[in-house]
Amino acid sequence: MEDTVRKYWLKQSTYNTAVGIYATFPFLMVPALFIVNAPYGRFAGKLGVDWSLSGKWSWSFMEVVSPIMFGTSILLTQPTGTPFQIMLSAAWIIHYINRSIIYPLRATSMAPIHILAFLCSIVFNILNGYTNGVWIGRHSNAIDAQFWIGMAIWLSGFVSNIHHDNILFQLRKIKNEKKDDTKRYFIPHGGLFEYISCPNYFSETMEWLGYTIATHGSIPAIIFAVSTAANLFPRAWRTHQWYKNQFPDTYPQNRRAVLPFLL
Repeated sequence: MEDTVRKYWLKQSTYNTAVGIYATFPFLMVPALFIVNAPYGRFAGKLGVDWSLSGKWSWSFMEVVSPIMFGTSILLTQPTGTPFQIMLSAAWIIHYINRSIIYPLRATSMAPIHILAFLCSIVFNILNGYTNGVWIGRHSNAIDAQFWIGMAIWLSGFVSNIHHDNILFQLRKIKNEKKDDTKRYFIPHGGLFEYISCPNYFSETMEWLGYTIATHGSIPAIIFAVSTAANLFPRAWRTHQWYKNQFPDTYPQNRRAVLPFLL
């Protein structure tokens, strides 16, 4: 049974089909997310029928799918365990341990997630973890300057993501401690919030751009980086507009949505 699973899992036609399906996601995301708000976070419950799930549990479940698929793919490919494979695998697992376990545990609260967003994320993370895991398990490129530059960008994005999450967590804590619940939202300040409305989205895109550079341009990593931008940039633009509507007189006019000084 195990040999059958491994044979099908690593079959080239299976991998190619998964990559082909995976590659369609950015082209579907951009037009869809500029029309409709992805129904989670501050935009939860905005898709007509409110089929929402518990924010923390559904977030953890849909995010943990990716490292499970990635780890399974690594084990089944039986890589030689080169530094290239070890460091890229470690970066992947560290990111997703933070996203699927530490992030929801640290969050004081998380808005419900619509079942449609939940299911789409699971499908994406199955393909994401599978294709990237198989690629890393099958390849071992040079540990050269490009690799280290990519890993440095990945680490910078990861640290930046956590830092700006901390700022948002602190605002939620202040909101929860206030007895007067009339003011539900605050303008975030500090770090890249002085330049853009969504530095957490910018930082996550930066992570996977760096990861792609470190892989020397793996196709699944390219798709992931582009998909991250395709998913988060439209949401950042909508979040930026939301902030401006919530705080028409006090929101900093020089802030952009997701790219400092540009977008």
